[in-house]
Amino acid sequence: MRGLLTFMVIAGIGGGLFIWQKHNEEKNTSPDVHAPAQSQSVATKTELTPAPRGQASEYNWMKRSLDRAADVRDQARARTKEAQEP
Repeated sequence: MRGLLTFMVIAGIGGGLFIWQKHNEEKNTSPDVHAPAQSQSVATKTELTPAPRGQASEYNWMKRSLDRAADVRDQARARTKEAQEP
């Protein structure tokens, strides 16, 4: 019973915060106001090129992590293969 009461209080607080956030959320203006700014920014952007493997930007930590994992995997496979050759 105590657990149910705790759950109800936490759910009530969460629901209240959700409703309060939705109520105080800034309303978006009409899409016509933002359309010219977006079309200008799209026209001025250059085409992005992907970085080659192992040369991710310093802010792309996900790609760097994957590249590092692939390098470690390849090194481990190479060591195992060298150790098994007579």
